[in-house]
Amino acid sequence: YQHHITIGGLEPDTTYYYVPVLGSRDHYQDNPELLGKKPFLETASATHHAKESTLAENKIAEQQEELQEGQNDDERRKLLLPEVAPQVYEETEPKWDEHGRRLAPPPYNPTGRPCIDPHKVRSFKTAPAKETDANYYPMTFGVIGDIGQFEHSQETLEHMRDHLKGIQAVVLVGDIAYPGQDGRKWDTFFDFLDDYSVFDTIPLQIAAGNHDIDKQPDRKEIFLAYEHRFRMPRLAPPDLGVFEGTPDDRGVFEDGRLNMDAPPYPLPYEWGNSYYAFTYGPARHVIVNAYSDMSPGSIQYDWLEQELASVDRQRTPWVLLTIHVPIYNTFALHHHDPQIFAARDYLEPLMVKYNVNVVLNGHIHAYQRTDYVAFNETTPTGPMHITVGAGGRNCDAPFQNEEPEPWLATRDASMYGYGRLTILNETHADWRWIPLSSSEKHDYNQVKGHDELHLPSLDHDRLMIENQYHVRMRQRRRRLQKTDHN
Repeated sequence: YQHHITIGGLEPDTTYYYVPVLGSRDHYQDNPELLGKKPFLETASATHHAKESTLAENKIAEQQEELQEGQNDDERRKLLLPEVAPQVYEETEPKWDEHGRRLAPPPYNPTGRPCIDPHKVRSFKTAPAKETDANYYPMTFGVIGDIGQFEHSQETLEHMRDHLKGIQAVVLVGDIAYPGQDGRKWDTFFDFLDDYSVFDTIPLQIAAGNHDIDKQPDRKEIFLAYEHRFRMPRLAPPDLGVFEGTPDDRGVFEDGRLNMDAPPYPLPYEWGNSYYAFTYGPARHVIVNAYSDMSPGSIQYDWLEQELASVDRQRTPWVLLTIHVPIYNTFALHHHDPQIFAARDYLEPLMVKYNVNVVLNGHIHAYQRTDYVAFNETTPTGPMHITVGAGGRNCDAPFQNEEPEPWLATRDASMYGYGRLTILNETHADWRWIPLSSSEKHDYNQVKGHDELHLPSLDHDRLMIENQYHVRMRQRRRRLQKTDHN
């Protein structure tokens, strides 16, 4: 798992520089002039690196041969690694590229990319704390979803890296690495992030998606990598249970494996990275876990209601809620997910009551944006729901109907891309959907059951959002004025 470092006493709206130290911290504390250098790696070539790693693996192989031939695989593993029973991968010998970099399991291919300098001096900037800070407005957040580590995922991060100016933080709305029960792909996902050098400078906040459950075959643990490889602003230490389901349960295959595309609900995961909130400038971000219990009286529901009720909209005028599953869905997929029913029945009333401005989703590998909507009816005080699931994974979702629903503003399932939300002031924000490249399946939109219909792609989407809380306050003032006049 990853290392987590907590640094206190930071000033708002301030740039800090840091070096991730490789080796002994005491060595660098005693020799600070070595920071930013590679004192013990300067003579290490790619060939030497590969040779040393091969020798290490050969040593493990020799230890395995020394075990009694009568022992089975489980007994061998217990002797070699008594605390952990690792996954077994069908792999012959290590493969390295010309930079001394081990090749990753598919789909991510870092071939030809040199390893990131582990002693690179990096920087980050803390969030502004008050409106008088120079960088309070405009405040821009990047929004990506269902990214994985595929070819189009690389296009998304490459474009974001090359157009990073102005983005202060990024929200990833779930379905992060797509490990496919292969733990190595969490490692390669972080290699992928490092290769595009976005999140060593700006913060990345995550939400739980169905593929982040990542239950391993013949094991009961869930969300392990999601909880332990990230550290979000937790409310309390994680209370992470295990999955005790059987093939008789929804979302469980006959062999006991969990169907990650249609997992059961709810799963036992409270606190930690499951759900949390943070303030960044003029926005309160509220992250919800669609796969934990959302029903009234549940831990998450009670926390969410208290969280939304506590936001001081005079100090923090914008509330952005992230949940992986979309309550509103124009596409012909995921209409029977119990998580969507639960979110619609239990959470939408809270979103409407407390004037959530924007609800950010993924799950559907496509893009859609609703009008201001509440309970299937358009209204200027309802939240706007935006699905950004076309970040990299298999953009292909036919429309449910040729004619869009009354609450729908725009939709597309032919282009990969990501979004930018720029809060201009306390009353207005600018939303942009940035399409990047066509789906490898088709460069047009389809309708379920009508293969002959080829609807045009969406080449862009941009909208000025008016803060619904201020719209409601304006409506209230007018009603009071009308009452006083009468």
